Amino acid sequence: MSKNLFISGSPRQGNCEFLIKKIHDSITSDKEIILLRNKNIKNCIGCLSCHNEFNCVTKDDMRNIYKSLVSADMIIIATPNYFDNVSGLLKNFIDRIHPFYKFPKLKDKKIILLIVGGGKIEGSLEYLKKNTEGLIKYLKLNLIGSFGFEALNNNDLKSDKNFDNEIKNIIDTINSNLK
Repeated sequence: MSKNLFISGSPRQGNCEFLIKKIHDSITSDKEIILLRNKNIKNCIGCLSCHNEFNCVTKDDMRNIYKSLVSADMIIIATPNYFDNVSGLLKNFIDRIHPFYKFPKLKDKKIILLIVGGGKIEGSLEYLKKNTEGLIKYLKLNLIGSFGFEALNNNDLKSDKNFDNEIKNIIDTINSNLK
């Protein structure tokens, strides 16, 4: 059975978390959800120790997250749009998965990207693509979909009339790509 790993890069319990939990709860495959806001993830110190062996010298929650990433068949990441970029939590997470650059244990894993922001969806998706391009390229991930949602205030997605149709598209993408 395929395993889906859901990662929320939001520092609060708002639209991103609502979005990712809604999708998570609609999927019947093996699954796990990681809320980065609840994890102790220190900054990358740029020591490059991970270039010599698949290991990070920093001792924190990333060690368990590495295991979750390796065991997943599909990774679904959600982030708020902060100043046309991913959240600081997600950027820190991206920096810390550097060990996978020299040790391609994530190669060909499927990934779906989700972004929620107050701006127009097209612009948010453009920034998401730009800000995750290196992640996908260097880790050799297989991007199967990017989806954007316009929401600024904490409960905007809950009142969005098109939300259920957009969620159905994401769930269909996930289900059609399960092994």
